Amino acid sequence: MQILASKLKSVGVITDRGLQIGKVNDVIFDEKDGKIISIVVKPASREVLGTIQRDESGNALVPFSAVMSIRDYVVVNERILAIQQLKAQPRTAPETLPPALPPSPPKE
Repeated sequence: MQILASKLKSVGVITDRGLQIGKVNDVIFDEKDGKIISIVVKPASREVLGTIQRDESGNALVPFSAVMSIRDYVVVNERILAIQQLKAQPRTAPETLPPALPPSPPKE
């Protein structure tokens, strides 16, 4: 089945648990191979934005790997969204360890 990208504009985006994310605003493609990278979603509420990566305009960036189906709605997997969010978070450097103590002299 084929779907035109223009037909996706304003289609509702929900999670597999029924959470309304928003409406499709655009699609991001990889220019080298033509594969869809992300769906740009105009969020339904600010609460949704707390859990999903955003672009500079405040739209939610839903990775295409999270899309389960596209019909009347775009249904995305909440679990995959959570995993993608964890991967996108900046990693903090491990805490610096105190310098090692010099070896103690052997006991006699």
